[in-house]
Amino acid sequence: MSWLTRTTSSLPKRPLSILRPITLTTGQTLLQLRHQQRTYNQTTPRLVHPSSSPSAQQSTTVLHEDHLTNPNFPSPASIENEQAYIDTLISSLPLVQSLRQNPTYKESRPHHSMDPSLRSMHFVAGSLAGKNKVTVAPLMWMSNPSSPPSTSSTASPSAKTNTNTNGEGRAGSHLYSIFHIGGHLCGHPGYVHGGLLSVMFDEAFARCVSTSFSSGLGMTANLNVDFRKPALPGRLYVLEAGTMKVEGRKAWVEGRLVCLPDVGNGEEGDGVMVAEARALFVEPKFAESMIPLYKG
Repeated sequence: MSWLTRTTSSLPKRPLSILRPITLTTGQTLLQLRHQQRTYNQTTPRLVHPSSSPSAQQSTTVLHEDHLTNPNFPSPASIENEQAYIDTLISSLPLVQSLRQNPTYKESRPHHSMDPSLRSMHFVAGSLAGKNKVTVAPLMWMSNPSSPPSTSSTASPSAKTNTNTNGEGRAGSHLYSIFHIGGHLCGHPGYVHGGLLSVMFDEAFARCVSTSFSSGLGMTANLNVDFRKPALPGRLYVLEAGTMKVEGRKAWVEGRLVCLPDVGNGEEGDGVMVAEARALFVEPKFAESMIPLYKG
């Protein structure tokens, strides 16, 4: 049973580390789709061709002028329609539906609460946002760190959390971030640039550790990313993160990034884990003098 399709009543217990595979049932681990390789052209509409590798699978996905066109949905005629289309795909995910029914998690869209005067200068919310890039503002769900996710009611948790407190800071937050990556953020044609994946980890990790510090601010001291599989453009991604430990002004966080099947074209499966990461964040001593990014 897929981690994207199961209900909250069948959710597993949390493994000891976020870096271990999700346990579905006794003796069964998270399945991974075989990697799909595709050709890519920036201007000419082309069918995606499978690799000669026996592990490749045929796809009906069409790349048209760097936009992922889904034959099962009307092609967006404007940026607004494209964003609504992507939001519809995100809302259709059983994982999202489960999270929205789970009171342990709070849904947010941080970029929408950002001061408009600062958004254009922000690397992710400004420079990387928009058509064929990070198409819509990432949706995030974060658990209450003072009440770690229940193993019987959360949507596929896999992060071990530390519930010790440090002054006003709190450890133990668990986060999901879901976003769509378009075709203008590639390194090699047809493959998402690995630097973008690192940036998305950094963004989600900073949000995850924010509850661990009294100021709500943490700055990246180091970030280590292990790339497991090539990431494809025109796909939805699920980034899962968990704060592992907090000591004073330091917080350690780990996470993983999964490329989802092309659900709009009827592809099924659990997705492919494309990267894992871990980082150390430090609360700056000058946090009070920093300009706040978000309202409220």
